[in-house]
Amino acid sequence: MRRRLLLVLVSVAMLAGCAAVPTKGTIRSGDRAGQAPDLGGVGVEAKPPRPNVGDMAIVNGFLEAMSDSQAYDVARQYMTPEAAGAWKPEKQTVVYDQQPDSLTRKGNGIQLSATMIATIDERGEWIPAPPNAKADFFFKLKKVNDQLRVDSAPPGAYLGSNQVDLKLAPRDLYFLNPDRNMLVPDPVYLPQTLPSGQAATQLIQELLKGPTSRLGNGVVSAAPPGTEVQVSVPVDLGVATVALNDTAGSLRDPDRRLLAAQIVWTLNQLNLRAKITVGGAPLLPDDPDVLPFATFTAFDPQVPGTSMTRLYGLMNDLPQRIVGLDGSTNVEAQVVNNGPLAGKKAQSFAVTPRGDAGAIVTLDGHDVVYGLLDPTGKDDKDGSFKVEGKTLPPSYDSEGNLWVLDRADTAHPRFRVRDADGQTLTPIATDFKGDTPVALRMAPDGVRVLLVMQTAGTTQNYVETGTVQTTNNGKQLVLGAFRPLRLPLTNISDAAWSKQGIIVIGAGGSPGNTKHQVWSVNADGSSLQLLPGSTPDFTPERVASNPNKDTLPVIQDDDGQIHWLSKDLAWITMDSEKNHPVIVPTYPG
Repeated sequence: MRRRLLLVLVSVAMLAGCAAVPTKGTIRSGDRAGQAPDLGGVGVEAKPPRPNVGDMAIVNGFLEAMSDSQAYDVARQYMTPEAAGAWKPEKQTVVYDQQPDSLTRKGNGIQLSATMIATIDERGEWIPAPPNAKADFFFKLKKVNDQLRVDSAPPGAYLGSNQVDLKLAPRDLYFLNPDRNMLVPDPVYLPQTLPSGQAATQLIQELLKGPTSRLGNGVVSAAPPGTEVQVSVPVDLGVATVALNDTAGSLRDPDRRLLAAQIVWTLNQLNLRAKITVGGAPLLPDDPDVLPFATFTAFDPQVPGTSMTRLYGLMNDLPQRIVGLDGSTNVEAQVVNNGPLAGKKAQSFAVTPRGDAGAIVTLDGHDVVYGLLDPTGKDDKDGSFKVEGKTLPPSYDSEGNLWVLDRADTAHPRFRVRDADGQTLTPIATDFKGDTPVALRMAPDGVRVLLVMQTAGTTQNYVETGTVQTTNNGKQLVLGAFRPLRLPLTNISDAAWSKQGIIVIGAGGSPGNTKHQVWSVNADGSSLQLLPGSTPDFTPERVASNPNKDTLPVIQDDDGQIHWLSKDLAWITMDSEKNHPVIVPTYPG
């Protein structure tokens, strides 16, 4: 329950972190467990400067060397001693679009002028660059011992877009949601080609530093402050031995299991099994020395289960179950005819991830009504509460908490959560800075929020993520840490969580393209691309999706008809003759 969660969050000490680097390129799967990187090519090896080379060769060599975070000492060989001493490559990383004309001669140096893709702060978070942002820097040159060297220290490191996928690997650090029963991924980017032992060591060290500011105090780490790895994480025959210092020895048995889940999930991305000790003894003395990954699948952030793949919707303003998408029966809509939602006209409909309960915003827009879809007795929890103005379609998290945003068309939108017990309606402070929320989707963890927003004074929408955290010593929930994805799309109409990250409906991707299409993008705004599969012959308007790996994305087109992407990546239309009434689709979540 949210009231209890506030108390838990108050007691959590969040740890600081250090620098990492981002990525851009091919799409990153939202499920990183057990995946090995696909290098897809050969990177540029950092080499020291050759004698008696010209100005352009020196700057090019410097940029190539600084693109490898393991070769900063090589990069400093291209600099004067003064510039090398002042250079702090860990301060930030600028990812830029490297083109043949990015470097030009200017005065006594070389000018870099390129489109900026993203910047990375000291904690390693990838922040997409604002529109039209430039990566500009003047590399002043000076002779040292009759050899040209760079005499101006860049503000961090520069990384050309053609090297990102070859140098860096996307990884997730795993923390716990406030209920401490689900893991929440926190993406970082680490060197691609480290030996397995070094990669495991770096990954666990980053985990023990705590979450990035993207998640902040919205998540919990089971590791007590001061928990560290003793020296390193050696790897032998696919087993990583994580030897924690004595600080972790103070943990109770339930918290030890939570910490083990964080470590096991984090290392599983490297295809490594984990052996965890604290003070030389097993962290979990009653478990096998090498902890099976299957022991911790209950913490899966993607919420496995068949309930998440069941489609629902509104037809003739009435809640429906949509059956047959898997081909087992004819595809049809079956009206919800039991419980408090039966027979009630609605403008939107949400279903819990378990598929056992739902909520509607009534057609007149005055109430939210919630309850079991198939009630069983007198103790069934159902009820209603008032809403005002424009109410966005509500959203559930995995605990059955119902998130509702009303007054969306006013200067002060109102965001609240109704606890799963049906008794508590908690306000969540937020400030949208005058922009208008158009759509809201909660992640199953109840921490991450996906928003479609309309820019104040315009008709243009954008996509951003936020995090539910606490303030005022844990007494107040607040939606903040907003991260605009800065997508090069226009006419964005909808967005939803997916197994790849986020699905977005919008136009763009190339100059002059005004056709609405279905796009996939990482949750941090990287790697925008068309959703894999056949080109749809309809105009998409809305999307139904969730993070479950077996969920088939469903699209409502501009005629109100629905289409879903089959497992062989072909679009299937529910009613090709368009004789079926309009269906507004929704998945659990």
